[in-house]
Amino acid sequence: MPSYRYCFLDSADCVAEFHVIECETDSQAQKRADRLLAAFDYPTIEVWDRARRVYWRGKTDALPVSESRTGGA
Repeated sequence: MPSYRYCFLDSADCVAEFHVIECETDSQAQKRADRLLAAFDYPTIEVWDRARRVYWRGKTDALPVSESRTGGA
C-alpha cells in the first residue's frame, strides 16, 4: 500500500507539520486530506507520493458539491 506524506502549510506556505499515512489510492488520499484539513488548524494541506504532488487544498477553497452536501467521505 502506498505511503502518502500529508504536509500542513502555515500562512507563509511553509511546512509546519507532516504525517505519513498509507492509503490504497490517490482518491482515498485526497478524501483523507479533506478530513484532516478540517480537523487541524492550518490553512492548507498538500499530499505527496514521493516527489509527485497528488493533491493541494486550502481551507478557503470550496469542496465539490457532492462532498459539501454529504460532509465528505
